[in-house]
Amino acid sequence: MRTRALLLDAAIDSLAEVGYASASIADITARAGVTRGAQLHHFHTRQELFAQTIEHLTQRQQEALQRRVRTLGAASVGEILVELVTAPFAGKLGKAAVELYVGIANERELRRNMLRVQHELTVELLDACAQRIDVSPERLESAFWLTINLVRGATLDEMVGRDRLRRKQVLADWARMADGLLA
Repeated sequence: MRTRALLLDAAIDSLAEVGYASASIADITARAGVTRGAQLHHFHTRQELFAQTIEHLTQRQQEALQRRVRTLGAASVGEILVELVTAPFAGKLGKAAVELYVGIANERELRRNMLRVQHELTVELLDACAQRIDVSPERLESAFWLTINLVRGATLDEMVGRDRLRRKQVLADWARMADGLLA
């Protein structure tokens, strides 16, 4: 189980750092610090590895969300929304998810699985937001989806080399606008 987890975490790192197209078995095995034989024991093909990476990534995103929920301090409703959404959809996890979405867009089975587990994650995330933001479900859902799409877009923008400080400013600006939307 430990070797399997090392390989799956290494796959996430590889996706975030070099992208789906360049995330090779050799790179992932080296990042995990395991032999090719150990890798083959767990995953026979690249597709099999990435099929399992989808589930593992979503689990890591759920863990990031749960950590953020536990550490969330006093904040405005817009800040809460942005903080909760960025936990699973920004940084290394967000980059890996974007790479997977794009990389597997034409691989029907992997895409179906990715959409299923990511849907489960967004349901959990929306529920976490609803428990902390007291507004109508329609209003919250609208702000929620705007925030997810903004965070994903900001993650993509960061991936193509845009300024990280600008990204932080955009999210802070959106949190203030979301305060008004959710008031």
